[in-house]
Amino acid sequence: MMLLIALMLGLSNSSHAADMSVVDVRRNITLSETDTVYKDFYINAGPGSGLKKNLVVTAVRKINIRDASGANAVGEILVPVGQLKIIAIYDRVAVAREFTLLSRDELPMLEQIGIMTGDRIDLGGSFIDNSKPKAKRKVAEAETPAATPEALVTVTTVTTPAQATQNPVVSANPSPAVPAANTAPAALALTPAPTAERLDNSVVSDNTTRNE
Repeated sequence: MMLLIALMLGLSNSSHAADMSVVDVRRNITLSETDTVYKDFYINAGPGSGLKKNLVVTAVRKINIRDASGANAVGEILVPVGQLKIIAIYDRVAVAREFTLLSRDELPMLEQIGIMTGDRIDLGGSFIDNSKPKAKRKVAEAETPAATPEALVTVTTVTTPAQATQNPVVSANPSPAVPAANTAPAALALTPAPTAERLDNSVVSDNTTRNE
């Protein structure tokens, strides 16, 4: 008799767990960019459902699989979407908030990412999390993507000795040229030195003048 009652209670609890689902999703209306964003998930479950505060449960989504033509149904699968943390229990409603979204790396893809109305609640693998809530995001942080810092590109020019010879560097403020200390005047530099033939002609001319 006791075994029969235990089996009936177990079946009752499992049926309640299978019927639990997200029936509504609400978000607060913010009046400024500094207001905190809250998003609550309402579950059709009460105190007798096995849910309790700080319990982390898994939200799963039923997906109907059909063939390529879409005419024949192959079956349905339950795909885990994310985890919810229960924050309050009422008579027939439990309120939860998003704990984490599960990666699609090892799970089937979803057409709509994120926990939504109609997703079912799975108690398998549930656990209690007593840690403090994570830092709440503001409206500006939730809706505005973080700015990505631009990478600074440094260009380094390497000049070879050959290029330095071909392209001499011209100063922006050239200094005046200073003449050399032992530089001869231009007139002296252009006058050719007297040769021996000219000296002989000069002596002959001088002697002729004296004889006359």
